[in-house]
Amino acid sequence: MLEQMILYIRENTLLVSLAAGAVTLFLLLLVFIQVTRTRCEVHKICKKIQKYLDVIFAEDGSEDKAEEPANEEVSTPVYQTPDECQKQQEAKKKAEEDAKLLIDVISEVF
Repeated sequence: MLEQMILYIRENTLLVSLAAGAVTLFLLLLVFIQVTRTRCEVHKICKKIQKYLDVIFAEDGSEDKAEEPANEEVSTPVYQTPDECQKQQEAKKKAEEDAKLLIDVISEVF
């Protein structure tokens, strides 16, 4: 049986090489499709990360400006108005939303 296979391969080298070439091209096509799909997924994840970083950097600038005057007056007690309490609650909600967005991005990556 083995001798017959070897004899067939020796007599039909063109057919065997065509079959090997077709299998190689098929495997290369599968690799190309997989790389393209992975590239699209990475692009989507990068967009989400960029959106998250835009939100974080936009909030960092406003928080730094608001915190600087409060740090200078340490000796006097500071009382909060209802507007300030509402702003703090909104900031906490935004921080929670940002945390959820970051968790979603990380879960998609891993």
